[in-house]
Amino acid sequence: MARDGGVPVERSWTDKKFRSDVPPGQRALAKALQNLCRHITPAPSGKSPEMTPTQADAARHLLCSESSLSRFLSGQSVPRLHSVEHLYKTACADAGGEHALGIALDDLRRLHKAASDERCQSCVDLRSQLTAAISQAGAAEAEITALRQSASGDAAELESLRRQVKSLKDAVSELKATRAGLQARLTAHAALAPLPVPRRRGDRQRSKNDLSAARQVAKRAAELRSEGQQDAALTLLRHTAEVLSPVETATLFRALRQQQQNELVDNLIHIYGRDHRDQEVMHVTWELHKQGSPDDAGALLRAAIE
Repeated sequence: MARDGGVPVERSWTDKKFRSDVPPGQRALAKALQNLCRHITPAPSGKSPEMTPTQADAARHLLCSESSLSRFLSGQSVPRLHSVEHLYKTACADAGGEHALGIALDDLRRLHKAASDERCQSCVDLRSQLTAAISQAGAAEAEITALRQSASGDAAELESLRRQVKSLKDAVSELKATRAGLQARLTAHAALAPLPVPRRRGDRQRSKNDLSAARQVAKRAAELRSEGQQDAALTLLRHTAEVLSPVETATLFRALRQQQQNELVDNLIHIYGRDHRDQEVMHVTWELHKQGSPDDAGALLRAAIE
């Protein structure tokens, strides 16, 4: 479908529905990105130029993955500023000028800043969730102790109590795993604030606690995969890698490899190389070389240039 005098083309894939948990700032940015995508005019791959471009066509035109574009348009993820600016400039070029877009670049930057500031609020939410998880774990452990003390000699009642204890122990294990995951994400968020000088050996951002958090995430992902939750494990790794430093990301890759989670780490390397900036990829590649993982370093570079 061709553009008529700068009027945006209607495309069903741009009209994403927002989940109820998408905050207002991210929702406003996503709506602006949806409108910009109605102006871009990629040539549909292997199709007639008169046909309406698909989301996959648009993603190729914007040099990003289709899944990333879908998350940006639905408010599930906040793109980096350079990605927002690239989308705007592409739409501007395709539409024939900024006047056709209905929004100025500075206004789009302000929407991006508001959405990014909202995401930082998630640190506070994570701390609340961590506190709640600790409280639930303590209550469950107290209930286990009470059940043990009140168990009678009656065989039937004892068997029932044993089943309840097992169920509560499973719940405690899950809560402890959740607490470890939340702590890892809090540590990772804290690592996002860069120091004014380059990192050196002994830098406080390379503390044992930070690297331990990466290993805990690797351990939790391995547990999820052993429980048959492959997609959940990969989702945990993908979201965690978005906020880890290069040192922590390399540590996460190596920890997964040491735990024989080869399929998980291969998928994560491919996703990281595909979705992250070249500078971030180079930093992680260098850290992998320093940590003695040249094969993974090479695989990361290949994923970035595919």
